[in-house]
Amino acid sequence: MKKLKLLLVMAISCVVLVGCSNNKLSDAFNEEELKTTSQNVIKMLYNEEYDKIEEKSSKNLIDAGVTEKLKEVWPPIAKDLGKLESFDKEAVVGKGEEATVVTVTSFKNGKAQFTISYNEDMELTGIYIK
Repeated sequence: MKKLKLLLVMAISCVVLVGCSNNKLSDAFNEEELKTTSQNVIKMLYNEEYDKIEEKSSKNLIDAGVTEKLKEVWPPIAKDLGKLESFDKEAVVGKGEEATVVTVTSFKNGKAQFTISYNEDMELTGIYIK
């Protein structure tokens, strides 16, 4: 649980929030590309392809130790969730130069919510698992 909290703190600290009321997606983003990319990141995580996730990550996220944190936190979560089955719900929200995709994903033994944020270069700036 402490590891999950640490990942949560890391994700929150890596997401840069600009403005308070504008949730409009910047023209720099394509909503379908964001959804597809997020599904691919979830699949990479499921398959424990941490290096591929790091390749898609921003320098700030890499410097924060995203790879090491995911290696610590993900395996016990994955063990409890079981086999990846489907992506059920997706929502995309924009905040200035950032975009965040929330994906509810079904697994054999339950569901998980992934919140994945990107900068305009489509680099990961935050990843949160609930």
